[in-house]
Amino acid sequence: MFEELMSHIHPIMVHFPIALIIIATCYDLFWMVTKRRFSPKKGFWLWTVAFISAWIAIGTGPEHDARGNTNVFEYHESLADIAAVLAFLVVAFRVFFIFKKKEFHKASLVMYCLLTLICSASILAVGYFGGKMVYDQGVGVKMDGKYVNPPKTETFNHDN
Repeated sequence: MFEELMSHIHPIMVHFPIALIIIATCYDLFWMVTKRRFSPKKGFWLWTVAFISAWIAIGTGPEHDARGNTNVFEYHESLADIAAVLAFLVVAFRVFFIFKKKEFHKASLVMYCLLTLICSASILAVGYFGGKMVYDQGVGVKMDGKYVNPPKTETFNHDN
């Protein structure tokens, strides 16, 4: 049972950063719209967990399953890295304002809002390309213990 769980760790883990980043963005936007003010402490841990979960999801990705089987893996991988970096920047932005013991002012609030929206868009794009690989191309999908679209092995010339 543990082996089965570990073989599906990436599909389990990827849903955390997707959900957390979208929820954190909506949470922030709700406070910005309703209060017209925003404290960097509100929702800080939500963004911190989103950032950590994004890096865990990246680390659990079974890159070998996609080898030779998809034309969108590079997009998926690059966007995942971008989303994780953007989540880090959101956390860093908040930490900066927490240590300054200030609330966001208009210019920083607009920059912060754009950063969170771009982060959300990038994590949704990651999910789109991940779903395309799984549902359209069968990457990493097994049926009766055999890959539907098995990874292509690379052959190397050892004479050189």
